[in-house]
Amino acid sequence: ASNRCSLYSQPEGAAKPAEPITVKNNLKFSRYDPLERDFRHFYPDLIHLLSQEVGGSTPGLSNQFTKVLTHNLSEAVIGKRYGLMVPRSYKELGGDSSLSGLATVLGWAVELTRASANITAEVSQDRKMSRNGQPTWHRKSRLGPAAVNHAQMINCSVLTLLQKYLQHHDSYSYCLQEVIEAFSHQTKGFCLDLSFNPEQQEPLLQSYNIARYKSIVYSTRTFPSLVFPVSLALHLAGIHQETVHTQARRILSDIGLFSQVQQDYDNCFTDPKEGDIAKGRVTWLIVLARQRASQSQMQELVDCYGRQEEECVQRVKQIYYELKINKNVPMYIEEKIGDIERSIQQMAKVDKQGLSQSLFFKILGEVTSDTYTFLQTSSWD
Repeated sequence: ASNRCSLYSQPEGAAKPAEPITVKNNLKFSRYDPLERDFRHFYPDLIHLLSQEVGGSTPGLSNQFTKVLTHNLSEAVIGKRYGLMVPRSYKELGGDSSLSGLATVLGWAVELTRASANITAEVSQDRKMSRNGQPTWHRKSRLGPAAVNHAQMINCSVLTLLQKYLQHHDSYSYCLQEVIEAFSHQTKGFCLDLSFNPEQQEPLLQSYNIARYKSIVYSTRTFPSLVFPVSLALHLAGIHQETVHTQARRILSDIGLFSQVQQDYDNCFTDPKEGDIAKGRVTWLIVLARQRASQSQMQELVDCYGRQEEECVQRVKQIYYELKINKNVPMYIEEKIGDIERSIQQMAKVDKQGLSQSLFFKILGEVTSDTYTFLQTSSWD
């Protein structure tokens, strides 16, 4: 029998329902490995289930929610499929193959929470385009700020998905707690963002400190993309021990932190189109600059950081050069990768209460390499 979760429960011995027309005989799926193919095959069932369950019988609402889901779950909008981290991790942990369909379901729960967070961020910042260059949903739908209601609907759909497929599984309560934590981090990330909370600004850029930076990175990047999916996989595999989850979170936190530091560096020195300086974002670079700046440099940072004028942006970048941040950050990243590799090597090998070294090395490879493909065997056109 197939491990793929079907939308419809079939009595034993009943004929298997036909594949959704959207994927039946679709050659584009032939290039994926079985795990990723199953993950993508579940997508039409997911859309159908959630549009019916969440949309209900209200005329037009079901169709509208279908559009919400198909746009915001599109790979062109959401980017890399971190939801695949759940079935990938579950397999690496030696999970029961008969439950691989549930790992797929949990993977899509991860994608839904990411989609919800993206909508909220785009509405809050009134972006015209997503970070992947696609029109943002609140602009495309012409709903404006009201589109935040769709983010809430997507969060509700995560609970619907878990209840339908995992309610009677031993991991249900554990996975539900992880979902609740994911929702909490969505909120915390926005509460820490100084662009949304100007009242938290302090003199001499004191709000741009390492504690805030690490909290923002954990809530907006590390938890939703790394900790959340791996934690779900651990629970589905029956690994609930707090010590194991703590060890996993520690290593994943380090991976998430260094990858965000790398992105901050690239956004400034390699591909500055993100405009971190002009937007006044809390980045690793400004945190370091605040710590190392002279009194005169600090005053210039206060005057220029977060300003749109090109001369202000260039002056901040020049101060980074003066403080040798452009040279020190790559050295820090290299050292951090070495630390993470040693932490993984010291990890207990897989046993009844242990973790897989292989899994964490593969996650590290996914983050550090432009070509390594632990998550996805190919992009989905």
